[in-house]
Amino acid sequence: MANIGSKKRPIVARVHTEERAQYVAETCKAHGWHFIIGFEMDKPEDISDLEKALNPPQPLISTKVGRNDPCPCGSGKKYKKCCGAA
Repeated sequence: MANIGSKKRPIVARVHTEERAQYVAETCKAHGWHFIIGFEMDKPEDISDLEKALNPPQPLISTKVGRNDPCPCGSGKKYKKCCGAA
């Protein structure tokens, strides 16, 4: 899947005012992103694509504990002899 802001997947924004459109355009141009701005007064404003591009979601980090790793509870014991013994 293409990254948001790329030519294949431009940022799409729906705005009500010229000022808001200018803000979206300037922000996208500053980052080198492709964008499409639409004025739709009958629908609510939506700049969620821009917000996602500015604040990308962080990847989830697995907190899987191995049997022989120290226990995350802080006891100092191996996981298999502490919380993993259940």
